[in-house]
Parts: sequence; C-alpha cells; structure tokens
Amino acid sequence: MAHSSSLSPARRLLTIVLVAAASGVIFGSGPILVWTEQLPLTMPYQAVLQSAADRWNTIAARLKITTPYDMVRASERQIESYRFAPAPDQ
Repeated sequence: MAHSSSLSPARRLLTIVLVAAASGVIFGSGPILVWTEQLPLTMPYQAVLQSAADRWNTIAARLKITTPYDMVRASERQIESYRFAPAPDQ
C-alpha cells in the first residue's frame, strides 16, 4: 500500500520554497552582502540592511558556514572554464 502525504501540494510547495529561502540566507551570506552594497543609497533602510548583512557575513565566515556555497561556486567556475576553454588542438 502506498503511503500518501497528508500535506496538500500547495503546502509542500510552500515548504520547499521556505527551506530554499532559509538555505540561501544561511549559506549565501556573501552574495547577500554584495546585493545590499549595490542597493541605491536613497532606498529606505539601505544602511540597516547593509549593516545586518555585513554582521551576518562576518559571523557566517567565522563559523565557516559559507564553505558549502564557496565549494559550489568554485565547482561552477571550474565547469565554466572547461566549457569555454579553447579546444586542445588550437
């Protein structure tokens, strides 16, 4: 007998989105900091957002939470270098 989930499809989707968003905030502190640095100075709360992102990035780096993100980005860059490298006979 198949096990049926009691969660509706909308609840499952919401759960997936929330987990992905939380993972992005936890592991992606560097890109979040860069994003806040690029916000216009006229944007309300820009300084507060940038300060919070800077503090979180410092804490995440100290705890080495950024390692998984850094490893994935390094792998992506390595794959891109293979993809766009000149052919060996050239």
